[in-house]
Amino acid sequence: MPPNPPPPESPAPADLLTEAERDRLLANLHRTLVWVGVQDPDRLEIDPDLLREEMARDRIGPADLPPEVHPAAGTVDLRHLIWRLIHLSDLSEKEETVAKELIEVLKAKEAADEERLKEARLTREEAHRIYEETAAVIRSLLDLRDILAKKEHKTDLDREIVKKKVEDVRRWNALVDSMEGKS
Repeated sequence: MPPNPPPPESPAPADLLTEAERDRLLANLHRTLVWVGVQDPDRLEIDPDLLREEMARDRIGPADLPPEVHPAAGTVDLRHLIWRLIHLSDLSEKEETVAKELIEVLKAKEAADEERLKEARLTREEAHRIYEETAAVIRSLLDLRDILAKKEHKTDLDREIVKKKVEDVRRWNALVDSMEGKS
């Protein structure tokens, strides 16, 4: 009598991720430039409950969300959202809040994916898919942080410009005062 083949849903042992491969994937995720050459994901699946929690915590209603965020479906058209935010001349407070919340959601997704990569019994194909997805999430996190940093940098530049103008006015006033004193 021939031995029973393994059930079709369980992967063959040769297909499973080894501990050495798992360690290598996890170490690569922590490389400084893991995101180089990786594109932001077109669409990102997010747990709808997590998204609702984040929205409720910051009192963000569905009407306050950008059109790229779909809370009922638990998806975000991430690449389009990041592209739009990068090309805006100024971020509104609402857009800044959404970007900050999205950063928090992406951090949670990255941590969950990394934990799954560490602990779950995965095939090589599943592990590589999770690795690529996590690298894309890291890329998106960095892009969103850069967008917010540009806004802060622009605000600092605006302050410096105003300071310089005030100093120029004071110098002109001092010059005018000194000229009036000579007449």
